[in-house]
Amino acid sequence: MSASSLPPARRVHAALLLALSPWVVGIGATAVASTMPSPATPVRAMGIAPRGELIAPDVATARDTVPAAEAGSDEEFRAQAESDVLRRLALPVRRESLRLWMPVAKGRPVVLDSLRPDPIDSAIPYVDYRFDGLSPDRGFYVVRATTLAGSELLWISRADGTRYAMHGNVHPSPDGRHLIVTHASSGAEFSGVVLWSLEDGRLVQRYRFQPTPEQNAISFRFLRWRDADTAELTQFAQVDPSTCGLGTVASTALLSRKTDHWILRSASGARCEP
Repeated sequence: MSASSLPPARRVHAALLLALSPWVVGIGATAVASTMPSPATPVRAMGIAPRGELIAPDVATARDTVPAAEAGSDEEFRAQAESDVLRRLALPVRRESLRLWMPVAKGRPVVLDSLRPDPIDSAIPYVDYRFDGLSPDRGFYVVRATTLAGSELLWISRADGTRYAMHGNVHPSPDGRHLIVTHASSGAEFSGVVLWSLEDGRLVQRYRFQPTPEQNAISFRFLRWRDADTAELTQFAQVDPSTCGLGTVASTALLSRKTDHWILRSASGARCEP
């Protein structure tokens, strides 16, 4: 029997299985490799400004001469939002033109220098670091780094300045012990699911699923925590428009803790997105 002769409901289910088949086949190996307890050393953010000065001294001397953000621009909106947060929280965090300065309990302060595009030197990238607030347990600074390609969310330990790239909005479990992030991107940004465990004031990555190039039609969205050990997600897959009008099918997925590791699995039938 051909796919076109199947009833509509069965065509949707078959399309989802076909779209997700690389993920379904590979999830066992991926889960085993990525969910085993990781070393105590936290995962550090890559490609983000290190501690200390980021820009060259000759550029740094011109820090106070750069023009203000254009009125009504996204940059001005981020600047005003940061100012409001700093005023409300009354923390010893300060903004000095393009520099964001954050003290930590142990070690040197964390310093992040934003960069404006240089019309002469195109090699200088644009990045705008803005303080977003504190984590729910107040143990981490939350900073958003905006570039021309997108944005990255950083959690920075107030204890020692360790940085963690969170990739998207963070959803703590009911007991506060685990953090889940889902992010969908068709560009250079991270796309997938990450689960962190909060252990002795540090974050340890316990689960990570990132689609391979063959799985780029798959994405996830966080829905809710069912309990402290189970998160409910919506998973999406792209299919032929002849199967679903908008070319997208969706179903429910669960990320659940099983003793010392986490498993991501489908938990419902497929449906066409309206």
